Amino acid sequence: MTLPNFIIAGTLPAGTGHLYGLLRQHPEVYLAAPMQPECNFFFKSGLYAKGVDYYLETWFPDVGGRKAVGERSSLLLSSEKAPARVAKHIPDVKLIFLFRNPVDRAYANYRFTALVGYEDLTFEEALEAEGRRMAAAAKDPFWSEIQPHSYFHRGLYADQLQRWMCYFPLSQMLLMRSDELLKDQDGTLRKIYRFLGVDESFVAQPFPDFSSPAVIDVKLQCRLREETPVGFDAAIQRLRQHLPPETELDRQVHANVRDGYDPLSQELRRRLTGRYEEPNRRFKSLVPFLIDDWL
Repeated sequence: MTLPNFIIAGTLPAGTGHLYGLLRQHPEVYLAAPMQPECNFFFKSGLYAKGVDYYLETWFPDVGGRKAVGERSSLLLSSEKAPARVAKHIPDVKLIFLFRNPVDRAYANYRFTALVGYEDLTFEEALEAEGRRMAAAAKDPFWSEIQPHSYFHRGLYADQLQRWMCYFPLSQMLLMRSDELLKDQDGTLRKIYRFLGVDESFVAQPFPDFSSPAVIDVKLQCRLREETPVGFDAAIQRLRQHLPPETELDRQVHANVRDGYDPLSQELRRRLTGRYEEPNRRFKSLVPFLIDDWL
């Protein structure tokens, strides 16, 4: 079996699923399936403890001689342990990182967490409670690594990228803005194909938008998850794939979401932008071309 030679390693949410869907069409590219749930072998200690043979057997059983062999684990960028783990097993791997304006990323992260039934506060309340919730999660064996309510902290890109730079040279990283694919899909894909060493002339077909719709009642969404956790995950997956409801739970989930979402208030955006000012300046010193309009 073949070790991967590239990883779509973050951040979340920043279009890594969209990129996955586009890259997977390329005949010279193998991407570990399924798209959801993501692999996250190097992120989750419980999976990592199973060993590299488990990793290969689970996600890379039928590579078939393709040039670019990869996987998508969008939480890797923010992981403290993943850089050393990846470097130990695949030191020559190529890493693709997508960065999104951290204010917008935090709000999108909140909307996704609400959609999947793990958020019962407003965004502003969740930001105020973030430190307390992260401290509580750190004591829980399951949630300590996942940190589902790490909305602000997961946008501290300078700290995260520097951890990876301790183990990998920039020549092995492709650092991109999350909006590049939206502005110029074909040109951006050619850049990625060049980085991966595959045919640059391939043209990918449009891939569905799986962005998160807005939850109407976050407390109801949490209750639906608590009452039927397994069926709830399947219902969310069907919803995000734009499939019609099949069950009563599907219909309840569909009734509790709406297209679009309320924009952040100018006051909350101003406050969040201020909190990110110093971290963004440090990030700009590392990757100046990424954030000219974030400050």
